Amino acid sequence: MKRLSRKLLFILAAILLLIVIGAVIWQKFKYKIIENGLSAKVAQHTDSLYTVQYDSLSFNEATGDASIKNIRIIPDTSRAKNLSGENMPDFLMDVTIKSLTVTGVKTAKALEGSALQGDSVIIDNPDIILYSLKALQKTTKIQVEANEIYKQILGKLDFIKVGFVFINNLNATGIDFFKKTKNFDFINGKLLLQDILIDSTHHLDTTRILFCRQAAFTVDSFFSYNHNRRELSLKKVHFLGKQKQLLFDQISVDRFENDTSASIRLLDAKGLTLNGVNSNEIVKNKNLVIDTILCNNIILYQLPLPALKTSTIKKTKSADSTGFVNVYGVYMKHLDFPKVSFVPFAKSNYSVGNISLEINEVKADQIIELEMHPMDFTKEAQVSLSSLSVKSKDGLYSFNSGNITVNSLHRQLNIQSFDIIPFAGEHQFANKFNYQTDRYDVHLKGISLKNIVMNDLLDKKLTASNLIIDNTVAKIYHDLHKPLRQKSKVGNYPSQLLQEMKVPINISTATLRNAYIEYKENETVSDSVGIITFNDSKLNITNITNVPQAIQKNNQLNIAFESNVLNSIPITGNFKFVLNSNDGDFFTNGHTAEFDASILNKVSIPMALIKINSGKINSIDFSFKGNDANAEGDFVMKYDDLKVDVLKRDKNTKEVKKRGFASLAANLVLQNNNPGASGLRKVNAEYKRNIYKSFFNLVWKTVFTGMKKTVGIP
Repeated sequence: MKRLSRKLLFILAAILLLIVIGAVIWQKFKYKIIENGLSAKVAQHTDSLYTVQYDSLSFNEATGDASIKNIRIIPDTSRAKNLSGENMPDFLMDVTIKSLTVTGVKTAKALEGSALQGDSVIIDNPDIILYSLKALQKTTKIQVEANEIYKQILGKLDFIKVGFVFINNLNATGIDFFKKTKNFDFINGKLLLQDILIDSTHHLDTTRILFCRQAAFTVDSFFSYNHNRRELSLKKVHFLGKQKQLLFDQISVDRFENDTSASIRLLDAKGLTLNGVNSNEIVKNKNLVIDTILCNNIILYQLPLPALKTSTIKKTKSADSTGFVNVYGVYMKHLDFPKVSFVPFAKSNYSVGNISLEINEVKADQIIELEMHPMDFTKEAQVSLSSLSVKSKDGLYSFNSGNITVNSLHRQLNIQSFDIIPFAGEHQFANKFNYQTDRYDVHLKGISLKNIVMNDLLDKKLTASNLIIDNTVAKIYHDLHKPLRQKSKVGNYPSQLLQEMKVPINISTATLRNAYIEYKENETVSDSVGIITFNDSKLNITNITNVPQAIQKNNQLNIAFESNVLNSIPITGNFKFVLNSNDGDFFTNGHTAEFDASILNKVSIPMALIKINSGKINSIDFSFKGNDANAEGDFVMKYDDLKVDVLKRDKNTKEVKKRGFASLAANLVLQNNNPGASGLRKVNAEYKRNIYKSFFNLVWKTVFTGMKKTVGIP
């Protein structure tokens, strides 16, 4: 848009020159100066920057009609480039016109030498080469410069009034005068101007566009170039001045990684409409003032990864050779793109649904302000995405999101659903590997991120106050029949993974309101599957950050939780991770209320071949500290009348049976109660970490060690 707007100003200036040339011809025809008089007069009033040549002309003073054939307006480029900076014009034009016809000149007034009135000017087949010499500035007044051109060429003539001007089959090419690179091509334009008035007061009339009451034009094609490579392509452009509309049938935008690379298609669009275009603001004050921008059909193309890596936004003002970013202000009420399609590479891991974009009330005095901090100058921007699916590089998982919406006014991100889906079922997934691995199946619903700092988000940082997830279902499957993978998991604690993330994150609080977590283990001891579930879970996580300044203020990531283990055992507790620890330091504590010990048979039989015959657990309390190497701390389990059976699995029938002698021996050793005869037993639970297993394995093994020591099992 910014390239297009600047170049349209040059074209308007070129059209203006065509109009005043027509007026010059009127003025000169009244004296019937034919040969060199016209050229000499033009050269005189343009400080010898232009000369005029033509083949033939005719003039009927009685009717006020005139025509001229094969006009050539030639700039003196050598003289122009030798002028000082303040005297150098913004642009030069080399113009060829097949024919120019004027009708209805009011001869009496024309003969007075100060006023010119006529019915029409028709300019056929003009070809313009527009040389840009200087960058446009905010202080440049197009209206004033147009008056200067008018005064230079028309001399004492200070009043022109024409019914309409029609320019047919206008073609223009823009060239950088010093770099010799092409700026744009303007192909087969048609322009109609009505009620043209040039005098000392016309610029005060804000209803006029430059010199006319109404203007309309059509252009077959417009091309903008980047180092002589086509960057912007427009087809069938229409401007309707009365309706204040600018219409584009087709738009294509290409992108380039550097000054010599081939083009990469970035965007295709059809049916773009700009309503409420204030052409006076564009021309006079260099402000893009538009009510609404609408387009129902836009296609975006995935860029190569190298291109994405080089597209980071810089927050420092860079040199601007065009002067454009410091020129135009932007004032727009509404933008609506309800259907934007994203086309990934044929072999891409991405699949994107419909994208919609809505922007309300943009106000920025300079475009560079909008580029540097867009959210500061936009009341509301909303981006919605119906679906997004990404496959992991190894092909094991698909990450699917549904109905994603970001709203800058509410500073909120909403995601209706997010799913992590494994490529195959539990056994097929496990059989793909030669070692033990976890299979994750996760489903989240009702995700919202609140009070987002929008400018941080555009800078690839995530700063927000609250993350809320209404419903969570997470299932983990682990097959112990495979050997343990000999790869260290040191550095994989939640706090450590957060610090390793490349995106700066600072979220005050995260809340999981209703979570179901299931851990399923295929055991080698019992050759059966043990399942432990955490039902109706709630998690509250605070100080989720990897930002050094935030960690200096608070260096602990805290996770408070409450749940029902096996849907029957209430448990509460928390984890505290030290974010700036080099050794993975953490603290954890937990408490369970009273429950029937036999409930544990759901996991003790398949995982340990132990059946609890009777017993009541009154409470469990633990408090551990740990790091990358181990965990240890206080453990207290209060219980009554605990009795167990030791089981075995028949190799042939696979039936689970009681081992009588072993059960008897176990109950003789087992401490059946706590407190017992000697009082309450409080043990120190300690476990050395297996570096090939996870953080949660370390916590569970430490708890299990405390349970064994409490009941008297060695």
